[in-house]
Amino acid sequence: MRKQLEQVTQFHQQIGEVVADSPRLLQHSEDLDRNLANSLREVLSAYDREDEPRTQLMRRAMMAIEELAEWVEAHNERDLVAAADAWADRITVLLGDAVATGMPAERLLDEVHRSNMTKLAVNEQTGKGTKSECYQRPEIEQVLNHVDRGEN
Repeated sequence: MRKQLEQVTQFHQQIGEVVADSPRLLQHSEDLDRNLANSLREVLSAYDREDEPRTQLMRRAMMAIEELAEWVEAHNERDLVAAADAWADRITVLLGDAVATGMPAERLLDEVHRSNMTKLAVNEQTGKGTKSECYQRPEIEQVLNHVDRGEN
């Protein structure tokens, strides 16, 4: 995972996004982020029915939403340990998605990184890199086709 962290750091530096030197909480707004956490919990509650079987997709999506809610809540509570735990759980769920679906995680991340590095400065509202005339879409289908044929 060191390679992927280095790639994301490189991308953050390119678009002017935050790169922290040590563990810290993100800047947040208690009121707005409390509302966000509550909304995430409401989504979980809306689908928390024991009488209906959950699909694989729903189970995994619910885990991801729950861990995201915990991440936001930890920030609101100014609890760095809980935020670190929620972050690790979020990564575990995402990697579990790759395992459960057979996605070639490392190859996909490399391709998305290649594409991301063609983006420019961060959009202050969304936190995403902006696409310019230099932007190149990730060739996801090509990555998946190589996996189907057993190529590296």
